[in-house]
Amino acid sequence: MRQVGGIIAAANRFVAYPMKKVGSISLIQRIVLTYKKAGIWPIVVITGFEDPEIKSALAREDAIFIINKDYENPPLIDSYKIGLKYLLGKCDRVMLTPVNVPMFNYKTVLKMIEIKDEIIIPSYNMHGGHPLLIDSVYIPDILSYAGGNGLRGAIDSLGASITWLNVNDRGVTCSINDEDEIEALLPAHNDSLFQPSLTINIRKEKVFLDSRLRLLLELIDDNNSVNGACKRMSLSLSKAWDMINELEKNLGYEIVLRRQGGAREGRTRLSNEGREFMENYDQFYSAVTKYTWEQFKKYFEDKTSDYI
Repeated sequence: MRQVGGIIAAANRFVAYPMKKVGSISLIQRIVLTYKKAGIWPIVVITGFEDPEIKSALAREDAIFIINKDYENPPLIDSYKIGLKYLLGKCDRVMLTPVNVPMFNYKTVLKMIEIKDEIIIPSYNMHGGHPLLIDSVYIPDILSYAGGNGLRGAIDSLGASITWLNVNDRGVTCSINDEDEIEALLPAHNDSLFQPSLTINIRKEKVFLDSRLRLLLELIDDNNSVNGACKRMSLSLSKAWDMINELEKNLGYEIVLRRQGGAREGRTRLSNEGREFMENYDQFYSAVTKYTWEQFKKYFEDKTSDYI
C-alpha cells in the first residue's frame, strides 16, 4: 500500500467554490499542488458542483475524480466517505481537507506525516484546522458512522488518540471567507509551491506511455472496466482505447485483457505482463523523481531555502 493518500472535498454547491481564483490559479489547483509537493498520492477529488470545470483544470495533474451526485447540499462527511471508500486498502493513512481551506503550507503536511499517531489535526493559535490525517484502520468505522455532528462526531465516536500539532501556519485555519487573510498569505503561499514539474514519457517514434496512461492502467485494475476508469480521470473511452492500443503495439504484448462482451463493453483487467510492466515503470518513475528532487535542492536550495 502507498503511505499517504489525499482527499479533497469539493462537492457542495452552496459552500464550496473549487474554481474560485486565489492568485492566478483556482482553490482546487492550489491544494493539489500543495499535496503534490508534499508527496501525497493518490489525490482523490470529490466533485459535484463545477464537476466538468474541475476535471478540465486538473486533467494533467493525475488526480482521481469521483462525483458526489447529491451535491446540492450534502454533509461534508458524505464526500469524505466517498473518498475513503475508494482509498480503503490502498493507503496506510489518508489526509482530508475541504476545498475552502486552500492556504496551508506543504511543510505542515510533511510535519504531520512524520508523526505516526492515529489521528493528527494541525492547530494555529490554539484553533484546530485542516488538513486532517487519519490512520486507515479507522476508515471502516467512519464509513459506518450514522450519528450527528459530521466528521467531528465520527472521530469522537472512534475513541482514538488525537494529536493536536501546533504549527506556525495561519493557512490551516484560513478559509476562503477570510479574504483579507487570504490576500496576506498569498505571496508566501505562492513561493511555497516552488517545485519541479516533472514529465516522464517513454517513446519510440512517438510517445506511447506517460503518467496519464499509467493512471488509466491503475484505474482499470481497480475498476475492472475501461469505461469506469475513464470516468475517474475525465478521459473519453475512445481516447483511452487509442492509448492502450498504441502502448500494446509498441510493447508487442497485451496489457489489457478484454473479456465478456468485447473490448468496449465487457469487463477488463491487466495481464500479468501488464502488471509487471507497471511495477517496472513505477520503480523507474520513483528513482527519476527522487533524483530530480535531489538535483533541484542542490541547484536551487540557496535561493529558496525557505520553501523547499
